[in-house]
Amino acid sequence: MKQNPMHSFSKLLSILSSTILFGGLALLLSDCFLKQDRTTTIYGTITDQNGQPVDSILLRVRGVTGLKYDKLKEFYSNQNGGYEIMLDVPKEYSSLSIAIPFSNSLNPKFTNQYLGHYVFRNDVKTNDCCYAELGEKTKYDFQLIPK
Repeated sequence: MKQNPMHSFSKLLSILSSTILFGGLALLLSDCFLKQDRTTTIYGTITDQNGQPVDSILLRVRGVTGLKYDKLKEFYSNQNGGYEIMLDVPKEYSSLSIAIPFSNSLNPKFTNQYLGHYVFRNDVKTNDCCYAELGEKTKYDFQLIPK
């Protein structure tokens, strides 16, 4: 029994197009996984014990890799006690940490008027402070404890 040459060509064309389609799809998907979005946003408010906003409090964002912390950015809370920072995190860091530095020379308003702070992550009080997942948006509110 002879095979129709058009049938063989059609079958070959079908296999070839499927291979190209699935190969291209696999390439696109692998490219998506290789280009993880590392843009990370940390935001929140700083308030006093009465819930009033506190401005001019220094915050520091550090990149975390293993046990090493590198300062990436420093900024102050605004007049409404709010802050927001968006960073494209370099590949060598596995996460970010945000903190209020306790230093008289760097953060005199905080050091002179407050003993410390309570921390709320995404509106829930926490003792685990203050890491942000890469590529995510994380809210950290700080309630300052007066002296």
